[in-house]
Amino acid sequence: MDHRAADGPTINIAFNLYKAHSLSPEPDPVIYLHGGPGSGTVDHVAKTVSYFEHLRGRRDITAIDERGVDASAPEMDCYSTLGEQLGPVVEAIGNSTLPSLSLDFIKGCLEELDAKGIDYSLINTEQNAMDVPAVMSALGYDTYNIYGVSYGTKLTMEILRQDPPGIRAAVIDGNAPPWLPLYSMFWQSHSTPIRKTLEPCERDPLCNAAYPDIISRTFALFEKLDSEPVEGPNGKVGLEEVFFTFDDRVDMTGKYKALSPYMPLMIDQLEKGDTTIYDQIAAGELPPKPADADAETVRAAARAKGLNASDMALVDAMLAAAEHMRVADGTVESAAQALEAGLDSETRNMDLAEIFDDQLAQAIQSLEDADARVAAGRDYLELRFEDPSVDALVTLANSHFEEETASAIVALARQLSPDEVARVFELIRIDNQATVKDVEGDLQLMLYACQEDFANGWNSPEKFRELMVEDGSWGPVMQDILVGWLAAYFVEPCALFEKHPRENWTTVGSTDRPVLAMNGELDTQTAGIWGELAVQNFTNARNYLVPESGHGTIQFSQCARDITAAFIEDPEAELDTSCIADLRLPVMLPDGTMHPLPY
Repeated sequence: MDHRAADGPTINIAFNLYKAHSLSPEPDPVIYLHGGPGSGTVDHVAKTVSYFEHLRGRRDITAIDERGVDASAPEMDCYSTLGEQLGPVVEAIGNSTLPSLSLDFIKGCLEELDAKGIDYSLINTEQNAMDVPAVMSALGYDTYNIYGVSYGTKLTMEILRQDPPGIRAAVIDGNAPPWLPLYSMFWQSHSTPIRKTLEPCERDPLCNAAYPDIISRTFALFEKLDSEPVEGPNGKVGLEEVFFTFDDRVDMTGKYKALSPYMPLMIDQLEKGDTTIYDQIAAGELPPKPADADAETVRAAARAKGLNASDMALVDAMLAAAEHMRVADGTVESAAQALEAGLDSETRNMDLAEIFDDQLAQAIQSLEDADARVAAGRDYLELRFEDPSVDALVTLANSHFEEETASAIVALARQLSPDEVARVFELIRIDNQATVKDVEGDLQLMLYACQEDFANGWNSPEKFRELMVEDGSWGPVMQDILVGWLAAYFVEPCALFEKHPRENWTTVGSTDRPVLAMNGELDTQTAGIWGELAVQNFTNARNYLVPESGHGTIQFSQCARDITAAFIEDPEAELDTSCIADLRLPVMLPDGTMHPLPY
């Protein structure tokens, strides 16, 4: 587990290997380093395939769960603590306003890990970085490329700092350099998308004349709306509503709303007490839905343009190619989802086991008393540690349900075959993992962040506020809101962890390896402007900011996929990035017309 202790304990790193589609693939695969940390990839086949299908034509793709995360940390699941605190944990999962773990759960889990003899101080980016070349060597690859997203970019930068042999090139997408106090700069990942949306308007004479000083007016409006929300026909529009209108244009799953053209006019109207544009956005009327055009409609439009027979043949070819790509994409997605689901004929035939598990879950949920539900749920989850048996299911039913319900559950249990009993206990194991995954992601994140990023005051509420005030974008109201988020989500939990700072952790790294930094203008997780700071000492790096893209540009943009594929193909070649400028959307002027904006 410690790369510096050759004879010490070891750790298993789980991985998926997606073979290239080519019969003669290139010898240098791509290893995907996921984000979080606390959001693995081994169980998320469909997501990984959707990210990297464009690279599999010529290269294998390796995707690992990093140390301490998901399948690379089965021994770190805190089942005892979960059982003891199932009620607070379920309440935390259901809390949409601030879904953070309770301090009692974190403390109990750390004590449970200590009792198991797990040295979780070794769950850190330095050791994580040493795992990557070890995995690639074990798989037989002499050279490889790295693709890091989010925390995966921080991990990539640490690998580049360590400079192991075999790295051919690296892509860092959604950048989180360790030499920035990122948890004290998180406010910037919300102010930057606003600024980058509105800066083209301020650069354009016509737009700037229509909406002068729109950036400063926007940030001032946030402060005003907190105490003076605008009353519209559908209710009040305040700070929170406008904040999330900007923030929710993208999310971490790749969803995207093309709302940028309407932002200046929305701000201008709200300043005047008019909620028209906001109401249209809230109702889903903006952006307008594109009209579907079938193949015959396209052919009719082409004929109306007077195209000759040769040109019409090209139109037919393009339509056929488009349909082929649509079917191919659907096939890949369906295959990936089926693989992720892990469905096989044996599992599909065990209908009675599924029925029993559903009936048991409904019986637990139907218990009127909350404490009774928690107690039954705890005993249900603890069956994971029992040998599969009908008697264990009967005991559970008789212990927690009234006679009528218990009798029905017992009767059903006694109809189960041995294979079906085994399947029920497999479903219990799956439910255990699902419940743990709901909470362990936060804990895995804290293992990294609290031990290394909150050491020696590198991140703190004081620094958070100081940097916000120095920047000047956010006013006092938003400063209080965002500083409060940091304190609740990280500062109090991180006080429970011992800190393990490293001497060079915050030193700006350098490398002469080819590096491509990709950044989304609308990214609300890692500010798009952090890419430039990530590569500041990289001598062979290129950095691009992609309009209308969020966290992980390849989720949002074919342009980003094309650029990253070209770079992986030839890291030293000149890149055609002209498609980036084409992504800039126009702006709606006060008269309702659309006006193009400069890149």
